[in-house]
Formats: sequence, structure tokens, C-alpha cells
Amino acid sequence: MRILTKNQSKNLDKTSINKFNIAESALMDSAAKCIFNYIENHKNIFEKKPRILILCGKGNNGGDSICLANMLKGKDYDVHVHFLLEKKQISNLSLKHHDKYLELYGSISYGIEIKKYDDFDFLVDGIIGIGFRGTLSQDLIDWVNWINHSNLFVLSVDIPSGLNADNGLASPIAIKANVTITFGYAKIGLYLADGKDHVGEVIIKDIGFPKEALEIQDNIDFRLFTAEAAKEILTKVPSNTYKQNRGKVLIIAGCSGMTGAAILSTYGALRAGTGVTITVCPSSLSSIYEKHILEGMTLSCNDNGKGYLSLDNYDEIMEKIEWADSLVIGPGLGLEKDTMSLVAKLVNEVNKPIVLDADGLAVFPSLNGPLDNLVITPHLGELSRILNIEKNILLKNFIQIVKNFMVEYPGVAIIKHVPACVFNGQKMSLNSTGNPGLATAGSGDVLSGIIASFISQKMNSYDACRLSSYFHGLAADNLIKYKGIRGLIASDLPLEIAKVINEYENL
Repeated sequence: MRILTKNQSKNLDKTSINKFNIAESALMDSAAKCIFNYIENHKNIFEKKPRILILCGKGNNGGDSICLANMLKGKDYDVHVHFLLEKKQISNLSLKHHDKYLELYGSISYGIEIKKYDDFDFLVDGIIGIGFRGTLSQDLIDWVNWINHSNLFVLSVDIPSGLNADNGLASPIAIKANVTITFGYAKIGLYLADGKDHVGEVIIKDIGFPKEALEIQDNIDFRLFTAEAAKEILTKVPSNTYKQNRGKVLIIAGCSGMTGAAILSTYGALRAGTGVTITVCPSSLSSIYEKHILEGMTLSCNDNGKGYLSLDNYDEIMEKIEWADSLVIGPGLGLEKDTMSLVAKLVNEVNKPIVLDADGLAVFPSLNGPLDNLVITPHLGELSRILNIEKNILLKNFIQIVKNFMVEYPGVAIIKHVPACVFNGQKMSLNSTGNPGLATAGSGDVLSGIIASFISQKMNSYDACRLSSYFHGLAADNLIKYKGIRGLIASDLPLEIAKVINEYENL
């Protein structure tokens, strides 16, 4: 499903109006009609026909909302309209609907001063649209605080007021809607960062933008990865297959104190369907690996009792490289200098698909290979270090910064943001599953194994990352129903991942 940045959304408006001769008033009427139909179809959730408070700002959201007010009044809804500005500040397009409302139905109230309206059931948030950034003014914070602490059902027009349409960051106080009706195409900020906590149910409505107008926007293709896309990518295992043909994954992971990372990554790969795994381990820890990795093989490399892999193990590992269809390098490896030298040499010299995760990412800035075979899996802190950009700046300018990075980086990046985002060139996919339960030690190790597993099964790296993050999140969504967000741990994930993959495979 296509999603847009703020600039893409604005350009879509302009292109539709200027190039395809779509009247701006027609777009506003169509948006208002979509909201009206929603209210008409959901009025039965209230004991009686709802009393509706409509709050309008000076932008198109305010115009959509006052246009809506006329439609509702025409159907005998009890409506009150309040503009959070003075009449002289209302835009010309909104003013037409404003004057019609006054002429036909009576009074409108104005001004930023907080007014606590009682006895309403339903509130339409048409205060601020996709142009918002930064922090709401104190006057608006007072309004939003009142709205969020009321018992009103809140519908936001296009985007909740106080939510950034590009980065999903909310003002310290922003509208928490029950439902958000957005027009044409969803905005990235509805799903990113704080978005999920503020939008409620997201409903996307066609208001008449020509498809040709979308096609001539800038060349970044942003999509929300949903169940439909997962069904298209996942293929059934052929009846005449055998284990060697189901993919072979080599996992280079773990050190003293972090053997669990290697085990979790291995089981992520196995439960996602790979036929055979070999997990490389320091010899002093091999008994732990042998005890816990029952269905996979291990390669014990001499470590002289140090508890970590080193450059001395390079030749032993290279002997297994030809065997493997894909590699995982990094989970729980530790940051010993000699370990990092091994990782850098492997990544620079191995021409096979590599999932570079966790500790392995520490070498990324120093790599000098072609890197088009590489999948990197940083969380925001790791990405901040890779790019040498402060995390708060990265969050505020996430899309643009990663877009610029991908111009230079030829591989695939799965960035563990909220939600997981997969980038490949000028394509970006936002995952539609997952919850805060995934913010737990070892969750990313499982994910790296799943990605390598799908790649070993002859899936391209971009699709493997999109599908892996989807099933990883879906497993977590299922698990919290009985384990809770706080109770979910990484070892819960592999078996549940197998279950959700199986469900999709049999659809």
C-alpha cells in the first residue's frame, strides 16, 4: 500500500489541481463527504444521534471540517462549530463554507481561548493538518489536553493535530484520536514513531486524485507492508524438496556471556524454514551450543579459552562459506578487536548474502567491499553511530537522512525503528505488525536468523527483510494476547513465527 511524505502529499494536491484541472473545492467537498459517510455509518455506536463538536483551524483541515458541518446540519445533526482563530484569519476556500453555515444554520464561535463544551458525544479534529512540525503552542496544548481527557469520540481529519506527517513524532501533547480519516494516500507519520499511539483506526479514502498525478511525484516509493503483500511473496515448499534444497545458513555469532544470541538466531533461521544451519562457536563454549542447538550443526573454532572468535579462525570459517547460501554475522559476537578484524575480513571478502547484525555492525564504517550483497539491521542507536549523526536529529529527519544514506549504500537496510523500516535504493517499506513487546533482549537476533533463512530459500534480500519483519511482528502480536507486552521474551518468538508462517502458507 502506497504511503506519502508531507511534500509528496502537498505536491499531489498541487499537481491534481494545476495539471489535471481538479477543482480544490471538489477535493474539499469529497473529503468532507467521506467523513460524513463515516459518521452516518457509525452513529449507532451512540445511544442516540450524536451531538458533534467540530474544531477548525485555518488550513484545509479546517475547510474540510466546516464543509462537513454543512452536510451534517443538512441531515439534522446537532452540531456546533468552533474556529480556533478569528474570522478574518479564515482562508478564502474555507470562508465559502463558513458563510454558508452562518446563513443557513446560525452561530459559530471563534478564538484560541479554551472553551470547555459539555454534552457532546463526538469531536471532529480539524485543527492542524500535515503542515505541523515542532511543538504546539500553549493555547493549543490546553485545547488538546481538554480533548484527550474528555470522553468524546475523536475523529481526526487527515492526521491528528500535533503529529508530524513525515517523522511520526508527536508534540509533547497531541490529539489521541479514535479514528483518523486520511485522504488519497496515507501519510508516513501515521505509522512511524509516535503515530500508532495517536491515530486510532486509520481509514484511507479516495477523494479523486488522478493516479497519473501520483506517478509524477518524486521517485521515492514508500509502501506499508501488509498481509496482502506477505501473501504475494511467500511461496509454498515444494513436495519434492529435501533439506539441502531448503536453504543452508551459516551463523557466526555468540561469545562468552552472550551465547543466547547465537542460539536465538539459529532458531529464527530454522523456524522460518531453512533446511540446515551451522553455528560457528568458540571451542570453549561449544558444550553450550551443542546442548541448546539440537537441530542445527555447530562448527567449533579454537579460541584458546578466550570465549570469543578471532582472526585466527578465518580459514576454518572460510572452508564452510562455499557450503552456505547465506550468512548471519554479528549477534552476541562481542567487540573484541580481534573479533572485529575477523568480521571485517569476512564481510569484505565473502561474495554471498550476509546479514550483518548487532555487534557486527561496528565494522560497517570501515568496510571497503562492494556491499551489494549485504543486509544491515541497525536499531536507531546503531544507525546513529554508523552515520555519526545524533539520535535526536536522526529521529526528526529520519526519512531524508536514510534516503541520502541509501544513495551511497547499495545493499538493503532493515532499520529497527517503530515500526521496522526496510530500505533498498529509493524504495522503502514500513512494517504493519509488531508491538513494544519486541523491545526485549534477543528479539533482533531472532529476526536476523529469519532474514537469512528466507534469503537461503532463494528470496531476494529486500523481500526477505520485508517478509521477516512482518512475521516477526505478527508473532509478537499473537504472543502478547496471552503473555502480555511485559511478559514477552525472545525465546517465545521462534515457535510462534513458525505458526504464523504456516497460516499464511496455507491460505
